[in-house]
Amino acid sequence: MTLLAMLACGGEQVGGDAAETAPTAQDSADDTDTDTDTDTDTDSASTGDTFDLPPAECPPDNGYVAEAPRAARALSGVGGWVIDFDATAEANGYADCSYARSYPKLVEQVDHEWQCPACDWFATGEATVERGYNCLQLISSAEPVREEHLGLGTVDDAIHLFRSGAKNVALADMGIITGDPALGESFQGGWSDEGEFTDGSGAFQLTATMTLTSTEVADTLLEDPLVPREEPYTCAWPTCSPGGPSPDLTLTTGGVLPNERFLDPCGDEVDLWDFWGRYLVIDASSPDCGPCLSMAEHAPAWTAEMEARGVEVEWITLLNASLGTVNLPADSDTMNAWVETFGQHGPVLADEGYAYALFAPYSGNQSGMSFPTVVVVSPDMRVLGWDSGFATEASGGTGFSVVEALITADADGR
Repeated sequence: MTLLAMLACGGEQVGGDAAETAPTAQDSADDTDTDTDTDTDTDSASTGDTFDLPPAECPPDNGYVAEAPRAARALSGVGGWVIDFDATAEANGYADCSYARSYPKLVEQVDHEWQCPACDWFATGEATVERGYNCLQLISSAEPVREEHLGLGTVDDAIHLFRSGAKNVALADMGIITGDPALGESFQGGWSDEGEFTDGSGAFQLTATMTLTSTEVADTLLEDPLVPREEPYTCAWPTCSPGGPSPDLTLTTGGVLPNERFLDPCGDEVDLWDFWGRYLVIDASSPDCGPCLSMAEHAPAWTAEMEARGVEVEWITLLNASLGTVNLPADSDTMNAWVETFGQHGPVLADEGYAYALFAPYSGNQSGMSFPTVVVVSPDMRVLGWDSGFATEASGGTGFSVVEALITADADGR
C-alpha cells in the first residue's frame, strides 16, 4: 500500500460562523501527479558552478534573557448570534433565528504567535453551543462543542477582538471592543457578516455580540517559549537558535523567517532557527498529495548535488495530517513513514497550521494553498522566495530549478 493511500484523512471546520469551511488545499493545478515517476535525475537547472562558502555557524549570542514564569491569563464569557435571512431564503423555508455559545475558560497560549501577529495575547479552549444549535445548523456544519481562539490586540491605538473557530487557524480581526479588558473586568465585542447558500436558495446576515471577562489562572504557570535549547536533540539536529522573539511574524522576501517550534519524530520540539547557518528549503507537504511524494522522492539526490557544489542545504518538511486537514499536524507514525519511505536526512516536523497561515498569503494564494509549497531561506534566516507544486523536468515540470536559482543567486553574492 502506498503512502498516498495509507494516510488519507477527512475534513476540519475552521473559521467564523457565516463561512465555516475548511482551508482550501489542493495539489498544484498546473503540475502533474508524478508520484510513480522512476526518474533518477535530480531535475535541477544546475550550471555546474561551485561555491566556496564558509561552513555553517551558529549566530553569536544575542543576549536574550528569559522571562520569569508567570501565571496564565484566561477569557471567559458568552456570545450570541442572530441570523436574518433574506426574502429569497424565507421563501425557501428559512426563518430568522438565534443561537448562543458559552466560553467557560479559554487559557492563554504563549506559542503559535504567528496565529495572531496583531494580538497582545490570545487564549484557547472549548466553546459550547448552549442554545439554538438547530439554528446554527442552518448555515454551518460546526459541531456543538469545538476549540476556539480569542485574542486581544492593539490596532491604531484601539483594542480589537480577534477570533478563530478552529485549531491552529489564524485569528481574524473582529473589530474594536468596548469596555475594559484589564484583569477582572468585562468587555464586549460585536460584528456582522454576510453569507449566501451555494444552491441559490438565498442569503443571510449574521450579527454577533460577545461579553467576556479576563482573569488570572494562578495554578497555570507559563514558561518563556523563546529560550534557546541547550540540551542536544534526540534526533541530533543542530542547536543554533539564539532565542528571542521573531522580528517578523509574516513572510516577506528579504524579511526574517518567523521562528516556531514543531514536534519531530523523536518527540522533541524543534526550532526552525536551530538550522541557522545553512540554506533552508522549508517544504509544506501533505501525505496524500502526489506531487508532494514525488518531490520528497527526488529531494535527497538534489540536496546531495548542492552539497557537492559547496552549498549546504537543509531540507525541512512541515507535514500536515492530510489535504483535508491542512491545519492539523501529522502524527508520529505518519512522520516516521515519510522518513522511512524517502530516506530523508533532514527534519520532518509536524506542522500545526504554520505553513497554511504563512505560506498561503506569501505565495499569493489568499483563498487556498497549493501543495507542495516551498519557502527558501538564507543562512542568516532571510526569506529568499518560494515555489509551488512539483513535477520532474523529465515529465514536463521545472523540478528544483526555481529553488536552485534562488539559492545560487544568493550564494553568488556571498
